[in-house]
Amino acid sequence: MIIVGYIRILILSLLLFGIIILFGYTLHILNNLPDISLLENWQPAQTTKVYDCKGRLLTEFFVQKRQFVPIEKIPDYVKNAFIATEDKSFYTNIGIDFEGILRALITDIKAGRIVEGGSTISQQLVKNLFLTSERSFNRKFKELILAIKLNRRYPKDKILEMYLNQIYLGHGAYGVEAASQVYFGKHVWQLNICEAAVLAGLPKAPSKYDPFKNLEGATERRDVVLSRMVDEGYISEEEAINCKMEGIQLAEDKDEEKISDYATEAVRRWFVKFYGYENLYKGGYKIYTTFDKDIQQNAVEIVKDKLWYLQRIFGIRPLTDKEKEELLKAYKSQKINIRLRPSNIYIGLVYSVKKNKVKFLIRTLEGEFTYPKAKKYFKKGQPVYVRYLGGGKFEFVPYLETALVAIDHKTGEIKALVGGYDIKKSKFNRALQGKRQVGSAFKPIVYLKALLDGYTQISILKDEPIAFWDPDNFEEWIPENYEKEFHGDVTLRYALVHSLNVASVWLFDQIGEDPVIKLAYDLGIKTPLPKVKSLVLGSADISPLELATVYSTFANLGKKCEPYFIKKIVNSEGKVVYENSPFCKQVVRPQEVAVLRDILEGVIQEGTGKRARVLELPLAGKTGTTNNYTDAWFAGFSPDITTVVWVGYDYKKKIGWKATGSRTALPIWIDFMASYYGVVENIGEFKNPEGVAYYPINMETLSLATENCEGKNLLFVIGTEPSFTCEGSYKLLIPKIKEIIDNYQIPNLDHMSFEEWLYEKTNSEESSEKVENKQNMEDNNVVVPDDFIFDIEVNKNFED
Repeated sequence: MIIVGYIRILILSLLLFGIIILFGYTLHILNNLPDISLLENWQPAQTTKVYDCKGRLLTEFFVQKRQFVPIEKIPDYVKNAFIATEDKSFYTNIGIDFEGILRALITDIKAGRIVEGGSTISQQLVKNLFLTSERSFNRKFKELILAIKLNRRYPKDKILEMYLNQIYLGHGAYGVEAASQVYFGKHVWQLNICEAAVLAGLPKAPSKYDPFKNLEGATERRDVVLSRMVDEGYISEEEAINCKMEGIQLAEDKDEEKISDYATEAVRRWFVKFYGYENLYKGGYKIYTTFDKDIQQNAVEIVKDKLWYLQRIFGIRPLTDKEKEELLKAYKSQKINIRLRPSNIYIGLVYSVKKNKVKFLIRTLEGEFTYPKAKKYFKKGQPVYVRYLGGGKFEFVPYLETALVAIDHKTGEIKALVGGYDIKKSKFNRALQGKRQVGSAFKPIVYLKALLDGYTQISILKDEPIAFWDPDNFEEWIPENYEKEFHGDVTLRYALVHSLNVASVWLFDQIGEDPVIKLAYDLGIKTPLPKVKSLVLGSADISPLELATVYSTFANLGKKCEPYFIKKIVNSEGKVVYENSPFCKQVVRPQEVAVLRDILEGVIQEGTGKRARVLELPLAGKTGTTNNYTDAWFAGFSPDITTVVWVGYDYKKKIGWKATGSRTALPIWIDFMASYYGVVENIGEFKNPEGVAYYPINMETLSLATENCEGKNLLFVIGTEPSFTCEGSYKLLIPKIKEIIDNYQIPNLDHMSFEEWLYEKTNSEESSEKVENKQNMEDNNVVVPDDFIFDIEVNKNFED
């Protein structure tokens, strides 16, 4: 009996000790549980989407791909599908299902480990929000308590709303709205019962039942969900049978349609700068841009094709010491056991070159590619860019780089932005961040200032030896033309059309640095410009975007529209938090800009941009080439779009022999403009402002052409055109013949020349109006129509 008593005491002691331990454990768990009240302001991480100008998806930024949708927008059959499958007693349980727990416990005991959870919707939610996926009794106990506390604090519909927006449903989709878009290309409220059953079957094993990866398994799982919906009375047997007879109709996998390039990266950087990293990846914003998806993708592909071709044509230049150092550093930063992904670009290290075959290492992985004249261009130990094509195959990626900016000059909207060969090769955006010498592409700024100062297309410039003292290098600087020849006296038009350096420097010297620099800033250049004579030849480093702004101002007849690529931003609640619109300002008189455009059209028709004539479009533009062929440009525009292209190496070195802007940048520009009009079918026309007119000019005498001498139609600001014809006749432009005849009784001029008579009349006290020449008329506010010419020849009777 005594022994029995001791045993009882021992059992009771152990039981009490166990209760104390359990109480302490429970108290510890309770004191260390997450605060359920934090869900009062629950905001799930949502996907930020970027759209083009037509509302098409460009890309997405997210930590979890999710779009929140309120419970009111989720159809009952969608909710019921999840409840029937995951927690049939959802609306009646306290957050846990004792029957499910018992069933799971028996299964776990038989297996000797945790293999089944028996989790309710509430348990799954708290696990996703507060806990890890660790399979342990400690985590499970926390889950049970949190589920009960969740149900005591929040109504069932709120819990279900959080669950349906939080749960992972495979293929990168979190929540029913994102999953609906991914699998079926529609909103959750547009789903039918059959599609709802597919989604409800995913939480158990999202990857296993992903219909994109395992259509057969997803179909079997869907049928299980349909049967459970019938069992719970949510749908009829007939509805379930009809669904089971159908296959799963999936939308196209839109991951292929999204783009990741310099345009979307520019959007990402801009948004992070002003709204922060958290908002970008979790805020669920909608960012509407000015980019056109088709135009942008065309630009990206054109750049890749052309650079690959240019690299072969001009050859591969030896790496500079700095360039090699940086590439080797990047090579070593790659993981040793790197897993290659198709289309990605890597840095390899050459270890063997035989004939046209180059073998290389990407850390421990071997690869090879073929390249013409490989032994000439590749050496052992040389770092190279390669793209993995899949299946163990690689291709060489050019060292050569580029930048392209296309702006709708009427609004400032950027339609395409390419910052390099491929963003997988380098994230440095050369279109926005890079600054390089622009060469002769700067010249039109100087020529525009000359036109504003009264020069015309036929003003004479000096293209002859000239020298300036260079205080920086303590020597004379003597500019040269591209072909190393001088042309003597040339017209302003000829000098710009044929890009004469010496004549341009002479003109710049006549005008002065300060007025030109001020004009450059007005036109859109933000980079500080040096006061040096070589500025006219583009010695200043300027970004492609800046140069594109200048040329878009030319295209828009002196009205500068600030370039931008973000149109509107809407937050997850549908509120517009940022909106942009065109900001345009007239910075230069349109008349002189129209004359400059006429000259730049001549660059296309008869000058350094002749290759572009193949497009048979109204075009204007200018090439740019720097010393030693290190930078090549083409900047130009049509009536609808302004585009600037740069080609060169990141580290300044020669592109190749005779690698001018017309041979390198212009071919890219041409292909892009052709592709642009493949998307935008309507072709505009260049329009002239009031106050300018075309006049036929005989280029030998630089006077007005008649039917007896050839002429070229050139644009002039009215009042600046020549006063004499090629035959020596004086051209008097009179808008009101009757008024002139009434005011001046023109006599027979046999006894005096017309000039003598005109001088006498316009300088006499009796004269009520001066008509000395067309300029005098304009000085007296007489408007001269473009198409009216009144010809009075010297020594000719007026009445005749």
